[in-house]
Amino acid sequence: MIDWDKPPDDLDKEFQKLNPDGKSRDREADVLFKVYLKNGSEQWILVHIEVQGWKDTGFAERMFQYFYRIFDAYDKKIFALVIYTEDYSETYTPLRYEYNFFGTKLSYEYNVYKIAEQDENELLQSTNPFAFVILAAKKSLYGKTAAQPTKLELKKQLLRVLTAMKDRLQLDKKDLLTLFIFMDHMIKLESHYQKEFNQEIKNWEGGTMITYEDELKQEAREEGRKEGREEGKIEITRNLIKLGASLDFIKKETGFSEKKILEIKEKLEKE
Repeated sequence: MIDWDKPPDDLDKEFQKLNPDGKSRDREADVLFKVYLKNGSEQWILVHIEVQGWKDTGFAERMFQYFYRIFDAYDKKIFALVIYTEDYSETYTPLRYEYNFFGTKLSYEYNVYKIAEQDENELLQSTNPFAFVILAAKKSLYGKTAAQPTKLELKKQLLRVLTAMKDRLQLDKKDLLTLFIFMDHMIKLESHYQKEFNQEIKNWEGGTMITYEDELKQEAREEGRKEGREEGKIEITRNLIKLGASLDFIKKETGFSEKKILEIKEKLEKE
């Protein structure tokens, strides 16, 4: 339903201002995105995602607090999703928040995705590369209490899965390396076993993964320089708006489009 031709807008900074209590560990919101739907160029919704990996008896209430603060701030449709990353019982994976006080009742239910309950065969057959992320996360749950040789075998298995997925989905080298790095960090090995796994990497597809990593680091450095220039132009735009400069003058000085300048102005007015 999402129109991916229009890049999602990250509302992370605005979201943090809506936190019930930003200083507390259990009061840190995860992410909020503005996405456009295919059935209308001006129709957009908000996607609120929380990744929960520890026991929190007040989590459902916190989800409701986020909901009403987001709704109050934007007055738009909200899709809320909780991703539970640990193998907890139903007691610690609440599906809704309920309030009942002398006849005043409320029930807020949100979408839930439990990594531990995902079917491995479905993940292996999926055409979505992100299925590998879920599979690696699920394997890491099992690996937490496993012996080092078992963890090593899990990583080797995932490497073989990634090889098959690369060929089947024709992944480009950047996506391939990103998935590999995620998997490598999800399952930690002691130095002896990690060395053995590193040797497996060198033998994998003629050592191309090592070449990919070097190329990706170079791309990251170039992207960092580009983002730095972009941040500078945004700050100049903000200052010119504050000074009351005309739209044409700002466009000439920054090279930004009218739409980009108006977006910056809208965010500035909300601060």
